Parts: sequence; structure tokens; C-alpha cells
Amino acid sequence: MNRLEGIKSMVDPCQTAADIGTDHGYVAEMLLKEGICKQIIATDLNEGPLNRAIEHLTKSNLHDKCNFRLGCGLRVLNEGEADAIIIAGMGGDLISDIIHTSKDIALKAQQLILQPMTAVNTLRKYLYENGFEIIDESIVKEYHHFYFIIKAKKGIAKQMDNIYFEISNILIEKKDPVMIDYLNKVLNTNEKIISSLEKTKNVEYNEKIESLKDKNNKIKELIRWI
Repeated sequence: MNRLEGIKSMVDPCQTAADIGTDHGYVAEMLLKEGICKQIIATDLNEGPLNRAIEHLTKSNLHDKCNFRLGCGLRVLNEGEADAIIIAGMGGDLISDIIHTSKDIALKAQQLILQPMTAVNTLRKYLYENGFEIIDESIVKEYHHFYFIIKAKKGIAKQMDNIYFEISNILIEKKDPVMIDYLNKVLNTNEKIISSLEKTKNVEYNEKIESLKDKNNKIKELIRWI
């Protein structure tokens, strides 16, 4: 399963889905062709990507099921207009900003499907602290890259250890085999950083070294549990 298929698979059947930053419209196409949603609001900040989506979805004979909108983030939506809001292929910080700027609209949606390219920990923390609950997650490996796909909705999140902002507790509970690959990658990366910092023999790095060692110990515990 690739990244786009992973995003599609996380969307529950609904009437209307908003694909924010639709780019070529590939996710919109999959959702409509498989009958997961009946109509799409496809949006983009720039005319170029939006025009590509219009062209692609017109060639796919899906134009009549799409409402194309040029604009920033969720500002192009009305409250309650979209059952599902998909924001994918952007940094976690940007996704957090998009949600925060139009928080009332995000809270009205039945499901938020979020796929950050970076800073997934920042996004999880934002959701946790701002009235959203992460109800599901999946992880997809494409070549050497790991992508997290988060499903969230309005709700009160349970208190949890800060390590779970960086490492999905849902995927740990699922014992997802791809998650084991991801944890081993994080572990190896941290070990290399620790080794590099220790070689400098600079006492200023001692706190960072101890922090990374503590994190690695927690990761090893999670791997053993899985």
C-alpha cells in the first residue's frame, strides 16, 4: 500500500469530503471511484495545482462530482459543509496552523484525515492540546520513507507520556509490523547521534546524550512489548 492508498483507506464512507491542497486530485479520484464519498470539495492555494486537478478529474469523468475552490486552508469551507477533511502532503506545523486558523470548521467535521510529511510529533501534540482526539493511525512505508496517517475528531484525549507524541501509541497497540521497522530506524539514528556527540567529549552535550539514551530505552521497551 502506498501513501495515497493509505490516506484513502482511512476515510470512512461519507457524503462530502474536502481535499485540502488537492494537487493533482488523485486522492479525490480514488474516493469517488470507490464510492467512499459521493462528492468532493477539492481546494488548493495556487491556481496551477487546482487547474491540474480540474484537468485530471475531468478526464476521469468525475468533474460533476467535484466542487473546485481556490483559497487558503479551511477558509474556503463553511461550517459543517464537509463530513471528512483531508489535509495531506504538508508539514505537521503547517497542518496544525491550517486547523488552528479555522478551528471551528475543523471541529465540526466528523473526521480529519491528516498526513504530515514532517513534524508528526508537533501535530499530535497540537491535536492533544486543542480539543481533538486521535481515534486511529496507520503507517505506510514507501521506499525508505515512513508516512503516518492520522484520523482525528473533536474529543477529549486521554493523558499520556510525552513519548507518544513522537511514537504513536495506537500503532504500538496495533502491533503494526511496519511500526517495528520505524522504531528500529529511530533507534539506529539516535545511536549514531549519541556516538557522534560522545566523541566530541563536550560536556555541553551531556544533557542531550542522556535525553536520547532515555528515549532509546523507552523505544527498546516498546519494541519488546510489540
